[in-house]
Amino acid sequence: MTIQRPGRDNASPAAETGLIDAHGRVINYLRLSLTDRCNFRCVYCMPPDGAPYMPHGQLPTYEELLRLCRLMSGLGIRCFKITGGEPLCRKDAVAFIRRLKRLPGVDGVTLTSNGTLLAPYVEELADIGVSGINFSLNSLNPEHYSAVGRTRAGPEQVLPVMAAAAKAGITVKINVVPLRTYNEGDLRDLTRFALERGYHVRFIELMPVGLGAACAGVPPHEIRAAVERDFGPLSASYDVPGNGPADYFRVSGHAGSVGFISAVSNKFCPRCNRIRLTSGGLLKSCLHRDAGVELKPLLRGGANDAAIVKVLRRAVMEKPAGHTFGDLASEGSRQHFLMHSIGG
Repeated sequence: MTIQRPGRDNASPAAETGLIDAHGRVINYLRLSLTDRCNFRCVYCMPPDGAPYMPHGQLPTYEELLRLCRLMSGLGIRCFKITGGEPLCRKDAVAFIRRLKRLPGVDGVTLTSNGTLLAPYVEELADIGVSGINFSLNSLNPEHYSAVGRTRAGPEQVLPVMAAAAKAGITVKINVVPLRTYNEGDLRDLTRFALERGYHVRFIELMPVGLGAACAGVPPHEIRAAVERDFGPLSASYDVPGNGPADYFRVSGHAGSVGFISAVSNKFCPRCNRIRLTSGGLLKSCLHRDAGVELKPLLRGGANDAAIVKVLRRAVMEKPAGHTFGDLASEGSRQHFLMHSIGG
């Protein structure tokens, strides 16, 4: 299913500043988690009763985050994805995004959200220059949607927000985690919904870590076969905006696209261009490794910019060649590996 995307992931001004890891990959993309709080309890992400949240005072402040982002943009990080938990659960998140977008060298800022808190901010986000929003939408069926998210919310709250975002000129992507017994029968409707509206639906392969290890996912090859059976042949597409690992395909006669993010069955590590900053200030060079660099002690301990830059460069150089899902799975389900605190 892999498609070659020449010049897409690793062509960046970062090459001019030398933010390249030990494996020759240009790192130009940061996924930034603003908070570990979320108003959902998705079955593959959080326990039914939630998880202990980090006290607000232990989160990096917005000023600390902006300092880090300024230094990172100076090193060649050009694109920033704002995540959570649910990022809008943190007060003044949109004001932070506005300040981030104004930093020199920041080319793109996008957002991942479940969409239920987003309605009041769509126009402001468009005015700021947010270019895309990834909506977590696992089903159009209200019962299935609520079952996956363990929420009283329904898709009817989110669909108008998607339409408003698209009308405002923001690219709409739909993130779907296909799960046996939960939403595997809803994937056709989600695909049709996206294709007909010019949205980009992305099927994210379930990762065997944390609570996801206890769930059963639907393999990408099975989903693709079903999509082609229902909608016709898929043709590789290179024109869908974004900086992530999805492989996109077009369907003749439709404005939208179908994407696959297949970290397990189609390891995309050789073209990985990203690092992550967790809600607690841990810089992770690879999602699937516990190791990382704690930046908060530097920020609050008086370290100057040069010292922080040195640490950032070292963290990038230590980025592993690839994830080790097999090793993680062999240790059992890591309950501490919770995506709400790491950032999706």
